[in-house]
Amino acid sequence: MQRTKIGVFFGGQSPEHEVSVITGLQAAAAMNPAQFDVIPIYVTKAGHWFWGEGLGKIESYKNIPALLKKSTEVSIAPGSGRTLALIPREAAVFGRKKEITIDVAFLAFHGGAGENGAVQGICEAMNVPYTGSGVGASAIGMDKVMAKKVCHLAGIPVVEWVEVWESDWRSKEEIQLNEIESKLEYPVIVKPGRLGSSIGISKVNHRAELDGAIEEAFRYDVSVVVERCIPNLREINCSVLGSKQETQVSVMEEPVSADGVLSFKDKYMRPGSTSKHSGSKAENVSSAEGMASLDRLIPAPISDDLKTRIGDLAQKIFLELDCSGLVRIDFLMNNDTQEVWFNEINTIPGSLSFYLWKPSGIAFDKLVERLINLAVAKFEDRSRRVRSYDVNLLAERSAGGLKGGKS
Repeated sequence: MQRTKIGVFFGGQSPEHEVSVITGLQAAAAMNPAQFDVIPIYVTKAGHWFWGEGLGKIESYKNIPALLKKSTEVSIAPGSGRTLALIPREAAVFGRKKEITIDVAFLAFHGGAGENGAVQGICEAMNVPYTGSGVGASAIGMDKVMAKKVCHLAGIPVVEWVEVWESDWRSKEEIQLNEIESKLEYPVIVKPGRLGSSIGISKVNHRAELDGAIEEAFRYDVSVVVERCIPNLREINCSVLGSKQETQVSVMEEPVSADGVLSFKDKYMRPGSTSKHSGSKAENVSSAEGMASLDRLIPAPISDDLKTRIGDLAQKIFLELDCSGLVRIDFLMNNDTQEVWFNEINTIPGSLSFYLWKPSGIAFDKLVERLINLAVAKFEDRSRRVRSYDVNLLAERSAGGLKGGKS
């Protein structure tokens, strides 16, 4: 049986570059070699695309310049049928370029153009199936304010927030600070508007800290979100898998942190963990283990009523944003009142949230297989739609010319 060629795309121009590399290699290692021919495609921080055998080995990334010298820079173009062609930028032996085609693009980017809908749009333009949510859902999911607005309109509870744009901040900083303080009480949470992995996030308690935190967040994005800090905070997260036709919610987790606010170091750089998984090549592809390295409680120690309520909200968010494939949705909860608010959605979550699906009864290899099958089904559904209109309008226009012809 011919194996399906899966191009696993990771890296990219994003502060979450290294996290994406880990996720991509974890996914690639989990794919059944009897079913899939895995082709790793690494996108550098400068935006150049490479493929090569060494790109699938985590140890190779200790010396990236040496790795790239042994790899081949490629451009992409539509292949035959519904494939994507990877075309070497430089001529090979005897001047011939040997292109590689892939059947499905498996996207493992975090942040930047890889998760915000841009690469998804390229895949649609190239007419190749790709994993995860579509252009619209990816763009909304990456934009924290837009996701809040959609959820608010759908009747989903969201935390009060103020959005600050750098263009306004530079010309009227004190006015912006006054506006924030008039709408929100300290403490507040400050974070970049379109970034994940808790990069650039701060908890602040007074005006001077707020000023500094906003400046820090502007290092990563032109939009900054300032949110009310929930008292007695607990964070409860879950993953949703599926499509418009059918969704499934994973077990829930409660990340552990000292003050309720997780940093990038908390998520990815802590030695040791109470919830690490072991045993498979995919799960141990890196000593950091991606999101699996975070201390967390799985399943989250919450009541059945809360599990049902959060699961229902998660499915509603998945459908309202028109997501597909796999997402992780983060919720905030006041432990005293049991109120729950939508926090944010990750349309390509770190480590693909395999640590939530394994205890839900779906092993990592089956999880990536499901994502590939969902990608193909979504592509086939889209391909059945009318994508051109059979009318000879250009011939009629050419007869009358662009000027003076019939309108």
